[in-house]
Amino acid sequence: MSLTKAFNFIFFSKNRWKISASRFVLLLALVNTVLFNSALFSFVALNVNIYTLSGIIIASSILVIVFLFNILFISIFSIITPLLVKWLFIITAFINSIALYYLISYQVTLDRTMMGNIFNTKTSESFALLTPTLLIYIFIFAVIPSLLILKIKVTPLNRLKILFNGFLIFVISIFFLYLNSSNWLWIDKHAKLLGGKMLPWSYIINSVRYYSGISRSKKKQILLPKGTFFNNKKVAVVLVIGETARAQNFSLYGYPRNTNPQLHSEKNLLVFNKTTSCSTYTTASVACMLSHNNGKGNYEPLPSYLTRLGVNVIWRTNNWGEPPIYTSKYQKSSELKKQCHGKECQFDEVLLTKINEEIQLSKKKKTFIVLHTYGSHGPSYYAKYPSKFEVFSPVCRHEELSKCTQQELINAYDNTILYTDYFLHKTIQKLKKLKMPVMLIYASDHGESLGENGLYLHGTPFMFAPKYQKEIPFIIWRSKALIKLQGLSNNKVKQVGTFSHANIFHTIIGTLGIKGGAYNKTLNILKTNSP
Repeated sequence: MSLTKAFNFIFFSKNRWKISASRFVLLLALVNTVLFNSALFSFVALNVNIYTLSGIIIASSILVIVFLFNILFISIFSIITPLLVKWLFIITAFINSIALYYLISYQVTLDRTMMGNIFNTKTSESFALLTPTLLIYIFIFAVIPSLLILKIKVTPLNRLKILFNGFLIFVISIFFLYLNSSNWLWIDKHAKLLGGKMLPWSYIINSVRYYSGISRSKKKQILLPKGTFFNNKKVAVVLVIGETARAQNFSLYGYPRNTNPQLHSEKNLLVFNKTTSCSTYTTASVACMLSHNNGKGNYEPLPSYLTRLGVNVIWRTNNWGEPPIYTSKYQKSSELKKQCHGKECQFDEVLLTKINEEIQLSKKKKTFIVLHTYGSHGPSYYAKYPSKFEVFSPVCRHEELSKCTQQELINAYDNTILYTDYFLHKTIQKLKKLKMPVMLIYASDHGESLGENGLYLHGTPFMFAPKYQKEIPFIIWRSKALIKLQGLSNNKVKQVGTFSHANIFHTIIGTLGIKGGAYNKTLNILKTNSP
């Protein structure tokens, strides 16, 4: 059949094939296995020696298991009506084609973590991920197969036969798994990654797991034990939550490019090495940063806790993903832009709008401000900074990162770090004008992959994530007045060691002068002889 005839048949012909219900089930199972699981089989091929007998057995076992699994579930739905199966296939084909594109292009794994990432992605970010290649995937793997499936007429089915076939497949599957018991150890070791690449079951099952977790988290938060203030001094703490910044690209951490020219010249700066995030995606990391116990249990987060203790708490955000919080004031960037004038108001600098006034005019002794930045969020790194910060060039301006050279990608990313450096420096300069005890604490939610080993972005399951997605910058600046109040000079603060998001909660409440309650002095980086 020529291409023209094939095209006319697919799109214009009214001819239909007749096929029995049993064969229809087998056909759909085969199509789903072959079309949408190339990422799964590529992973298997890369992790076993397929030129050995054991490697061939493992690879073929997974192929057969996926095929049988598809037959079993399609058989269950076909008992109702083949028409339902057709439309379920068409719907999943479109989702599968999109999922397959990201599995192959970005080497992601569709586990519960990644599904959380997807469901929390802004609409504007979603549009940034639309590429011509994605549309080609949808056309080849969804549109054409769907049109062909619609041309199939399924002959009346024998439900008893379908049930028997389904039961037979189930028995065969159990027997096959038993015969391959010698491979269980390898499959169990890689189960999370295998499951996260099996379409459509990866995103279906892990979507259910994600939303069941959300449902559990919506239960009433457990209040933390109430602490008390051991001093009545006016103190302010500003927490800057970075986005997708990795320590490897900060010159403060030894990166050869000078991506931190402003911070290098800043006095009273503490730079903590070997700091690890507790997750590789925003929602989990931010929740962990604000938790007294690394995010375990449904306890109230830091802003809610401090608000309840009478602290003036202000949350300013140019991002998303924070847990349910109670604050004195919650301000989105869109609201702050009404008071901000200039091109810089389109970027993270909008979060600094009248920040000093908020602290000075507060009637409360203690103020805690969170600035949740957009930082270095990909894939459109080039859009996260003003044009004057495009120091490293040429830059990647393509949302399909694999189409850029790695150097172009790194250039664009490094420019975001350069802008972060400027943003932090500008924040510090503003805080210096207050002439009072004040601290800035900066930490990124997680890191980022920039093409190393074929990986891009973030969200890889923590157990398998490379260091680039886990090692983050962690920086503290204190005013002279705060250093004097704490009686702790910079040279007495331990900056070399192992640090994590777990240190943030306790360092902040210790600085605000809170003792007892949820405070754990051992996790306070700035602990002194005070309570």
